Amino acid sequence: MAAGLHKVFVDAVVAAPPVPQSGTGVPAPRKPKGQACWLKLPTPGRGLGYRWERWRTRLPALLRPHDLHPQACAHYASRCRLDAALRGRFAALFDLRQGGAPAAAYSFVYAQGAIDLLQARVLADLGVNARHLRLLRHRTQVVTADPSALATAAQDIDCRLVRVVQVGPTDVVALLQTAIADEGGQLLAQLEDAFIVRGLAVACVVQAGVDDLLRRAVSRMRRHERELVAGDAGVRERRLYVAPAAARGFSALAGGPLRLLRGPVAPMLLRHLVARELAEWEVDPGRLQISFLAGVAPGQMLQLLLQGRSLELVDRRGRLVAFGRV
Repeated sequence: MAAGLHKVFVDAVVAAPPVPQSGTGVPAPRKPKGQACWLKLPTPGRGLGYRWERWRTRLPALLRPHDLHPQACAHYASRCRLDAALRGRFAALFDLRQGGAPAAAYSFVYAQGAIDLLQARVLADLGVNARHLRLLRHRTQVVTADPSALATAAQDIDCRLVRVVQVGPTDVVALLQTAIADEGGQLLAQLEDAFIVRGLAVACVVQAGVDDLLRRAVSRMRRHERELVAGDAGVRERRLYVAPAAARGFSALAGGPLRLLRGPVAPMLLRHLVARELAEWEVDPGRLQISFLAGVAPGQMLQLLLQGRSLELVDRRGRLVAFGRV
């Protein structure tokens, strides 16, 4: 059932157009830079500069009226330069093995901080209030033959809204697509993030597209139940502790929802924790997709289950908080 649900959701909702290929089989260059609004953004390595920019873009999202303007969304891009210090902070944050898997094998999105800022610009154009916004699903597809470029090269990041679709009387799903390319324009990876936006006025929802297949897929996703059991044949299991310090550290490196008081950790933190475990199990996480069903508070112990290509994250009460495929 899990595989069927994922196929419906990918095919009907958030499947991106095929990655363009050149005659040699390598990814073709991206669109010219002139098609995007290029921004100069601070990198997480700048510390206070990055935190200031994050608050400057995120705080108004908690205060703005809740509206929907799909036609107003611009296509944004920025150049992100990664350095050894940033990679070292990721390694310390996720307690990576010394001398173990290389940085590229972990399939970390080291540019996540820049991506977070670009997505915030797109969502600001869309007009939604962040209090009614939640990441429903994330997919990473690494397309380069040399994944080490994701960890070492300067990168051009661009982000755009693909479409907005009705999934309920007052709810829509907004799909954002992000491309990561090297300085020469060769595509390295493509990310897709599906956000569910709740509590809109009916007059706003009618501006979104209609897709009954998507609406039913999202409904089934919300009702998705556990399918993997630790101890069963072929099921791998690992305990993951979501340390409060890790939640704060990831926020400083990679953004995510503002935690003014207490609240759940950034879903992308869970994605990176899963990518770490997959790499240490020697499972290629280059085509990782994960759907988020419930929030996870700092300090929780989670159980990661993997069977074949299917994975699940379960909390200590046995509740399914995320599931996906690799």
